[in-house]
Amino acid sequence: MRIGPWAADRRRLALVGVLVGVVVVGSVSLWTVSHASSDDAALARDDRVAPEPARSPAVGLQPANGLGSPIEPEGVQPVDSSPIEPWWLRVPPVAGDIVGIGSKASGHVRIGRISGDDTLAVEIDHLETGTDGPVDVVLSAGTVTGGSKPTWTRSGDSFDLFEADGVEQGLTVMLSDPWALPDEVRSLVLLDAATGKVLGGAALLPTE
Repeated sequence: MRIGPWAADRRRLALVGVLVGVVVVGSVSLWTVSHASSDDAALARDDRVAPEPARSPAVGLQPANGLGSPIEPEGVQPVDSSPIEPWWLRVPPVAGDIVGIGSKASGHVRIGRISGDDTLAVEIDHLETGTDGPVDVVLSAGTVTGGSKPTWTRSGDSFDLFEADGVEQGLTVMLSDPWALPDEVRSLVLLDAATGKVLGGAALLPTE
């Protein structure tokens, strides 16, 4: 059977249409697969769990030395909630004469505050300890009484001020942490450093 020119042209057009359709379908498939892969990757990235931010420790860090022991601050005045001022703020200046108690101790002591500071100055003039050995000089809540037989009545707490030796013409001790003193300071006492024997003392009385 003879095919005319018009029929041949129709067959060629049909073949071209089929090829174009195949190309279009293939392109769409590739585009779909490509975008699907990109979307899946984006979804996978979004689904990842973000790391939690670092948290501060519940307990504050303390400064420590090389051995790991905490370092305590030095010379820090504690908080005093009492409505009554402590002795070192309320009473000085005070003074008194040192009398021998079982010895020939003598001298004069004066305690006063340094202006504009919390420091106390303890001044002792013409100190004679009544012994050749070292002597502990102590601020005490106990009382010293004079007369023909001076005595020291021990009471409350004491504060070791310094160690003296023999005769001192004049000396001054600066006390930078007066809050460490007893609640009441009524006397300065001389104690034998070796035996603890009382050698002398002074009753501290306000001078103003």
